[in-house]
Amino acid sequence: MTASTSPVPAPVPGSEEIEGDRAGLPRPARSPRRPLHGLPGGRWTMRVGAAMGLAAAVTAGLVVVRGDHDSAPFGAAPAGAAELLRNAALVAVREETRPGGQFLYVDQKAVTRGSGSEGEYTQDVRRELWLPGGNADKALTRSTYGQTHVTDGRDPMHLQSPGTVEYERAGQCRTGGSARLPQADELPVDPDQALAKVRQDAEAFVRSDQSRRAETNLGADEIEMRVEKTVGSQLFRLVENPLASSGTRSTVFGALSRMPNVTIVPDLTDSAGRHGVGASLKLATPDGGWERGELIFEPGTYRFLGCRSWLGQPQGGQVKETPRSSMAVMTVKVVDSMPEVPKNAGKPLFC
Repeated sequence: MTASTSPVPAPVPGSEEIEGDRAGLPRPARSPRRPLHGLPGGRWTMRVGAAMGLAAAVTAGLVVVRGDHDSAPFGAAPAGAAELLRNAALVAVREETRPGGQFLYVDQKAVTRGSGSEGEYTQDVRRELWLPGGNADKALTRSTYGQTHVTDGRDPMHLQSPGTVEYERAGQCRTGGSARLPQADELPVDPDQALAKVRQDAEAFVRSDQSRRAETNLGADEIEMRVEKTVGSQLFRLVENPLASSGTRSTVFGALSRMPNVTIVPDLTDSAGRHGVGASLKLATPDGGWERGELIFEPGTYRFLGCRSWLGQPQGGQVKETPRSSMAVMTVKVVDSMPEVPKNAGKPLFC
């Protein structure tokens, strides 16, 4: 994985750059402008269930990926999405434990998309995360907002101006790209057991949500559609969250390889313009549309590069495809320090 073209900020001098596969999909939380629904984090995203296994990862120290630019661990191109994801799972689990006292630094390039009464927009965001080895509760995220591009309507009013810098401390926001996911029970290491656990939690969530909405006339097909959407959303959230342990990510890649509706895409481009091979998960929605999430991997090595999501909405007898969000993991480093939060730093806007 290549480093970002933008300079690494001053608080990380003397760092050792390594290959990394951690990622999270930055997206606005509740705000006056509603983000587009989509995979992950759409309407039927599970709010309870599988855990990341983060505590085990950080108490022993920083978990980092062993980088190797000179050789690819695999030969022939994968025959399908299942083989691609199994290869990615093997890569993710090849890690070493580095003692605490240092910080894992993750640099992401994201494009968020949202909609509201004023129209639709996209905004570039650089998301940086520092994770202290041994204490995830002290993780820090710094977001630097870039240009806003209006795709429909007029300039949005409730967005951060280009150049705005936000700091988010661990636990400060319940949602967002670096929010800690619900941690009930440990996600089983075995991919089949993990998929069964996520599905069990998804079914429970859909039944509870159906009761809350007083929906008494749903057919079996629509209920199953909602369960599948919830399963897919939760698995993608676990993959993309930068706080997820690499072991969890490896297990989730294995679980996704068991899903029959995952397909391989030979050539995808992430938000940094890098080409990779992708695994695509397309799920139908009750309104006749669909949602699709794509995971992008480096060809040959199958290291995780980033992700994209799309929304298909029925319009005039056809389904209009709309890009939702995208993220690229630019740099993963072990560093010696993290920045100080300015005393006048307020609460993030989308928090």
